[in-house]
Amino acid sequence: MAPENNHPNSIEQRIHDLEQTISERQEQLKQRAHHLKDDLHDELAPEEIVRKYPLQAAAASLAAGFLAAKAIRAVTAHPAPAADQPAREPSQLRKALGDIGTDLLYSGKDLALSYLRYHLDRKIKQE
Repeated sequence: MAPENNHPNSIEQRIHDLEQTISERQEQLKQRAHHLKDDLHDELAPEEIVRKYPLQAAAASLAAGFLAAKAIRAVTAHPAPAADQPAREPSQLRKALGDIGTDLLYSGKDLALSYLRYHLDRKIKQE
């Protein structure tokens, strides 16, 4: 059996050591979590993804543009008038949506082509 005069001190010292160990582990976990968060942010940043996969990103942009154009056309297209019904003018909202969709499509196409040209220029200069 341990002497009684060392018992309270040894327990207090053990508690102090355990608290210190726990605080060190907490700090290590916080640092690791912060480091993991930064690594994930760097890896999943859109700029990084486009740098790693430029052709796939251009193809995805092109596909998204086509899908957006189809969706906008579906919304803005008006059915052909029947023979007995007079032709109606599309509403201002449909005209505006059609114009916005067309502008978005052209902007997406220009962006994809300019990025593709930039990427090809870099590849040619590296060789």
